[in-house]
Amino acid sequence: MRIILIGYGWRILFFYRIIKALPQTFTLVTWVLRTQERAEQVQKLYGVQTCSNVHQALCLEHDLVILSVPSSSMEELLSVLINHDEKILCETGFTSLPLQTLNTLYAGYRASNSRIFIAEQYRRQPYYHTCHALSPLLGPLTEARCASLHDHHGISIIRHFLDEKGANCTITAVCRSSWVVKTGGRDSIDTEGVRVQSKRTTAVLAFDDGKTGYFDFSDVQYHSSIRSSHFSLFGERGEIADYEVRYLNGDNEGVLQTIQRFEDGGLTNNPRSLRSLTFGDVCHFKNPYWPLGFNDDEIAIALCMEDACNGRGYGLHEALQDSYLAQCIHRSCSEGRPLETHTQIWADAFSSL
Repeated sequence: MRIILIGYGWRILFFYRIIKALPQTFTLVTWVLRTQERAEQVQKLYGVQTCSNVHQALCLEHDLVILSVPSSSMEELLSVLINHDEKILCETGFTSLPLQTLNTLYAGYRASNSRIFIAEQYRRQPYYHTCHALSPLLGPLTEARCASLHDHHGISIIRHFLDEKGANCTITAVCRSSWVVKTGGRDSIDTEGVRVQSKRTTAVLAFDDGKTGYFDFSDVQYHSSIRSSHFSLFGERGEIADYEVRYLNGDNEGVLQTIQRFEDGGLTNNPRSLRSLTFGDVCHFKNPYWPLGFNDDEIAIALCMEDACNGRGYGLHEALQDSYLAQCIHRSCSEGRPLETHTQIWADAFSSL
């Protein structure tokens, strides 16, 4: 699977590390940077072929273009790739773009022969994959609570589990600030005890079919050692609360079991690597990249890359719907009122699948 990378930054390095770790699966054709100076720096740093011209890169034989750039550059570059009818795996940066821009992007995409998939990796993570496999135990699903992912990522998980596709809903959201001690960032640990302002956003998404999504996220949550993440799924016959699963058996008696993670390494000399997630004696997720030592995010991103190369995955219409709902959450917060969502031009793509 021959890949062109476009962009530079923290997230695209995930794709680069995965390509490097899986040479039998992926080949980096070239890496496109914004300037020739940056291209030369990356070439020296990583020992790979680079360039600063997208059109030049697209002339090379390839199977997939991975686009990971700031939102401010995404519309222009996506338009170029769409005009070339490319197969694209694009990073998730749509929530900050105006709704009109989202509609314009989709209209151009719909008129092309391009295939766009989005690196919305969380539903491919081992934990959420396992929860989805266990969801039939809960009977008809009624509610999902995501207190682990921000904006469109959290919405994606809620929609995925409730099977809401492009459905409309009423959104009631609140944003509140409070003090918390900073404990770290993406690549750092902070022990200075500095207090910072943290914003927590909570929202209720009341879908037209009676199902309810609960969104809850604090902006320090990803990198805090004192703010935990949680996920819950509720059905008529049971619930999943993090790693605990409660459900009724065939005699309508309550059962409590837990999802188990099996990891190598840590206390042994083996490389640290997730092996599987099981429930009872059934394995619901077996790490296809064991024992490389990928974390859950890297496992999910690698699966997204393979999906896209094979012409499947989380589509542009899904990303736009999640971004639109996330925008409505922000609007509900700022305007201090519930918002009714409206059907957008990409809604037909859900029914055509």
